[in-house]
Amino acid sequence: MMKEDIIKYSVLLPTYNKLNYLKFTIESVLRNDYENFELIISNDFSTDGTEEYLSTINDKRVKIIKPPVKLTQTKNYEFMLNFAVGEWVTILGDDDGILPFFFEKLDKFTDVFKDVQLIHTKPAFYYWEDVDDYYGPRVCDYQNFFERSKIKNSKKALFLALAGLKDRTNLPMIYTSGLVKLNLVKKIKKKSGNFFFHSVIPDYYSMIALLYETDKYLEIKEPIFWVGTSKKSTGRGVRIYEDNKKQDYEFINKELDISKNISEKLHKVGLSSIYFFECILKHPYISNTWKSNFMKYVVYAAAKKQFDNLYNKKMHTIKINISKKEFLDEFNQEVKKNNMSRFYLKITETCLNLFYSIKYFCRLLIRIKFFLLKKISNNYNLLITQDRQKFSNFLLCNDFIKKNKTKI
Repeated sequence: MMKEDIIKYSVLLPTYNKLNYLKFTIESVLRNDYENFELIISNDFSTDGTEEYLSTINDKRVKIIKPPVKLTQTKNYEFMLNFAVGEWVTILGDDDGILPFFFEKLDKFTDVFKDVQLIHTKPAFYYWEDVDDYYGPRVCDYQNFFERSKIKNSKKALFLALAGLKDRTNLPMIYTSGLVKLNLVKKIKKKSGNFFFHSVIPDYYSMIALLYETDKYLEIKEPIFWVGTSKKSTGRGVRIYEDNKKQDYEFINKELDISKNISEKLHKVGLSSIYFFECILKHPYISNTWKSNFMKYVVYAAAKKQFDNLYNKKMHTIKINISKKEFLDEFNQEVKKNNMSRFYLKITETCLNLFYSIKYFCRLLIRIKFFLLKKISNNYNLLITQDRQKFSNFLLCNDFIKKNKTKI
């Protein structure tokens, strides 16, 4: 890369005590022959040999930084954004990775969709060896049917997220599976007191901030990121709420506490609608339309539905120890505090149930479509396996994907 060239991609990699996974994350990036990117690694005072390992990296595309004090995940993300200079930026988790030809494929899409500032990509999933309690024996799930990319409506996606009709993994964010124009990040910071993040859960907040600030985004139907899940993944527990408040640096937003207008207990359960709405409440300039009574009915009806689903089918994924009675007591207190009519709440629940049924039916049709494609077409590339011995890390998955176009 010539000195006068403008860096196109900034990949930000914050890390803390995940050396066993971090090595594969870094290698997945540096295996690319592509030159026009920077990999910025922020070592947040790791004590597992990470610093010694990073000192052995000799690649001009890598920049290693260290915050002045131990930070929370959100604060580290904010810290890192100050160092990005690429046209596009993404934050990569330290148990995540990227797939082969990541940058070349992005070039293809950004050259065609020149006016897009926000990208979401279909994720591929890799499950590390210590998450069987959550996900069973699965190892990886990569499905590429080479579908055409689409332009999506940002505000529609934002509403569907609040209603629980669009999952986190299907929304654009600044974290793994999403890319953002750096100019858009700077625009949001300028309008937000020079901070991008204003909520304790950074990936959800980035979705709210980015969807609100844009009219559209590009949805790439081809996986280019590995979304890794390990025992140390922050999203698995409530460690994200842990913070040392006695920090006074320009890059630290001191207003990252959970909004006082939402129940902390409900927030810690792990319901996406509550996460999204709390982010809206913390957003410094979002329109009051998104905080209206109508939105509250949608959010709380969706949250109740989400809890029932988790409690009945995925109880192990609920992030705190809470009984159904405790949840309903807390939920009813929130309904009362917000002066919400139980009658209108019930009507909203009924309407949402109809849309959930439609969503389920559409998913079923998509599964049938892909099943038929696998029967009648060779235009797909799949890797869905439980063979951990053969695929002990996603670099081995990358090697297989490059060479094969058949399902295991």
